[in-house]
Amino acid sequence: MPAPLAPLFGFTLGVLLAWLARLEDGPDERPGASSWDRPTVAVALYALLVYAPVSAYFTVFAADWSFAYLVDGRAIPSALELLLVLLDAAAPVLGFLAGRRALARRSLTALAWLAALPLVAGLIPLVTLHARFGIDATYDQVQSDFGTRPLPGSPLGYAILWMDAILVAGAVFTARTLSTFDVSAVIPARPGRPAPPVLPSEPTSDEPPRFLGRTRRPR
Repeated sequence: MPAPLAPLFGFTLGVLLAWLARLEDGPDERPGASSWDRPTVAVALYALLVYAPVSAYFTVFAADWSFAYLVDGRAIPSALELLLVLLDAAAPVLGFLAGRRALARRSLTALAWLAALPLVAGLIPLVTLHARFGIDATYDQVQSDFGTRPLPGSPLGYAILWMDAILVAGAVFTARTLSTFDVSAVIPARPGRPAPPVLPSEPTSDEPPRFLGRTRRPR
């Protein structure tokens, strides 16, 4: 996955996970309440253990391709690479939280914009530079126009297929895990939420039964 575009796709993926999980109650918004409930932790684990490592693989081992051969991967500062990896780990969680808040407000329009804007922002350079992303080479080879080969069938192409399969499998597993959570158990009650109805209690043995407004007294 192209390194500069991975955080954008990660944010969209987080919004999609919120929609698939159907957690229409957002995190508790009371002052001092934490947003790190069980669904958020599940998405954070996916981002930390799957999404960020997969994105970091291409940032570290295919830096030339990740930046569309526009810059030499050897000249990219390690601090920038670390920043991109941190953004990769945070983007799905931020998208998930934003999606849950949109669902809590019953605003499907806001949810659609949250998913569409970063997706379009990531697809525009991907489509514009598709010719560069479609080859396996080094920065020097592209600049000198020699030794390049098509991405399909190359080692980098197989790596992309394998890593994308891991991303999809992890996302599906995370979505299935989220769907098993009981929303009422993971979302604390907020002020203003109606209390459950209270059923009338059964009369005790000491209380005489009442019939049609008249009390039958024992003889």
